[in-house]
Amino acid sequence: MRFFLRFAVVCLTCFAAWPALASDLKLEARLIWGVNDSQAAQHKPVAPDLASKLQRVFKWSNYYDITNQIHSIPVNESRDFRMSERCVLKIKNLGDSRIEVNCIGKGKEVSRGTHTLAPSQWVILAGNDKNNTAWFIGLREVDAGLADSK
Repeated sequence: MRFFLRFAVVCLTCFAAWPALASDLKLEARLIWGVNDSQAAQHKPVAPDLASKLQRVFKWSNYYDITNQIHSIPVNESRDFRMSERCVLKIKNLGDSRIEVNCIGKGKEVSRGTHTLAPSQWVILAGNDKNNTAWFIGLREVDAGLADSK
């Protein structure tokens, strides 16, 4: 009987602490610019693995990092990610690696949607820009340690 009581207390303690540990979402958001020439040479090129994934789907030959942010979002709460002076993401953590993203460009809603984040996979939002270029927002879940370092 004593063993059972101890086991029950340990289980209840673990289950009570588990939601608090699992509820925060560490999210990386990247603003990326896609171009066909080197007009963005002052910006850092996107990592080769992400660039190759983008090139398989989109027509641009060069992809550049404009902004990279990592924030922690508690479950059922929202955070604003200011990607540029004209772009803000309002991201809500819905729990279970699900997010609601509202992309605001120049003060107007550009897109809104709900996405499920898969481990090590990017969710990509995209749109056309001037001079035959495009913008991309890459979103992915990251390890907890990275959110504290940025």
